[in-house]
Amino acid sequence: MLKKSLLLFIFVFIACSEPPARIESKLHPYLQEDLKFMVAEILNAAGSREDILDSPYYEIKDFRQFEGASAEIYAAYAEVDFFVYKKIKLYQKRKYRYDTHYRKWDRYYKKFFFGSNFSE
Repeated sequence: MLKKSLLLFIFVFIACSEPPARIESKLHPYLQEDLKFMVAEILNAAGSREDILDSPYYEIKDFRQFEGASAEIYAAYAEVDFFVYKKIKLYQKRKYRYDTHYRKWDRYYKKFFFGSNFSE
């Protein structure tokens, strides 16, 4: 009986954990959706693409994955800068965390910054 319980526990633990590469691969589609939404918001407000970069983009500034007890609730963290505006040196910083229970990325911070944090 003890062996069966132990095997069941190991099976559930393995089934519930997610490989780090898969967690990271889920981030990029989420960031693309955020970028599309930001562009759509600007287009909706302004009505033209005049103020938007030809190719809006994002840069991942920090990415960390957690292990052990620190990964029980959130398994990863990402800090991302989004660049959308053409004429204004304005970028948006967003922070994300990967929720291990729901198995999805969660945005918990977004703020605009003025400055020259541009790659160009």
